[in-house]
Amino acid sequence: MPKQKVRLLIVDDSVFTRATLKKILSRDPGIEIVDEARDGREGILKLQQHKPDVVTMDVEMPVMNGLQALEEIMRLQPTPVIVLSSVTTTGARLTMNAFELGAADVVAKPSGKSGDGLAELTQDLIMKIKAAAEIDPRRLRGSFPRPASIAGGLAGTARRAEAAGSGARVPGATPRQRVELVAIGTSTGGPRALQMVLQELPADLPVPVVVAQHMPNGFTELLAKRLDGICPLAIREVEDGEVLKNGTVYIAQSGKQIQVTKKGTSYVAQIGDEMPIKTLYKPSVDIMFLSLAKGAPPNAVLGVVMTGMGADGLRGAKEMKNKGSFLIAESEQTCIVYGMPRVIVEAGLADRVEDLPNIARAIMECVNANKR
Repeated sequence: MPKQKVRLLIVDDSVFTRATLKKILSRDPGIEIVDEARDGREGILKLQQHKPDVVTMDVEMPVMNGLQALEEIMRLQPTPVIVLSSVTTTGARLTMNAFELGAADVVAKPSGKSGDGLAELTQDLIMKIKAAAEIDPRRLRGSFPRPASIAGGLAGTARRAEAAGSGARVPGATPRQRVELVAIGTSTGGPRALQMVLQELPADLPVPVVVAQHMPNGFTELLAKRLDGICPLAIREVEDGEVLKNGTVYIAQSGKQIQVTKKGTSYVAQIGDEMPIKTLYKPSVDIMFLSLAKGAPPNAVLGVVMTGMGADGLRGAKEMKNKGSFLIAESEQTCIVYGMPRVIVEAGLADRVEDLPNIARAIMECVNANKR
């Protein structure tokens, strides 16, 4: 966490929301609210005046909405922006567009009832504000080089991890056994990272993919629909009891836990409130990984951990490695927040450390190895 106070600008047209945010955030000694703005235009002026570390931004505002303001912020003065969005069809759709423009994360907007989920909102928002303060603003633009076409061949192209003792093995390494399922865990910066990876995977991918992405309730369905419209693979929000099919990506439901087990020759998703371990996250990467370590054959799962704050996924990754799973971690060079991948790398669990534009190729190399 940052050693100095995080300087925060609040941009929202709602008097109630601004007052609520000021009340709950001012209690944290690590956050200083430098100012507030009533719309996007005023927000940009106050951003240039105060140069805050982080901005919270409503998306639906008069004069200049959050998307227009976000685009201007990334052009004029890139700054980590956390979107506060209502869980409505319009709000969720605008939030998906905000990620494409460079938003770092999303938090569900407080309702009109001051006590309605306020404790959970406070904890989530404070954690995300402090994580966002550590983001290098230059990475928010997502200007990474595009990978060469996967169809052009699958020669090993992994970059060697730069940090000594990272735990990464030989560049281009692949599992010794056939991969039956890919499991991806991600958090802050994840929607854009997922888009880059999933757009590069072919529609005939010979295995199913499950994804645990930290998001507030109500947003994962819209994320799945948006990705389904722009990616070759079929992408959907997973349902309880669903049999997972090859060539399909299943996004775990926000507000619920996903556990995956193998029954016969198929993998089946279980969605619910069961918490085999204590965790803040719904869905939790740890719970997804632990279920696969317990319910999948040895060596059958390829785990991928990408950008995100905290250490969710570490405990599950250790159990997966004990079962022979192969793990890919996103490199520090491309992570919006180098938290979740960092703990995997530092624990010596990563078989490959890849820049984001190379992760889809690495997945295909691993899936296509030992196909017989």
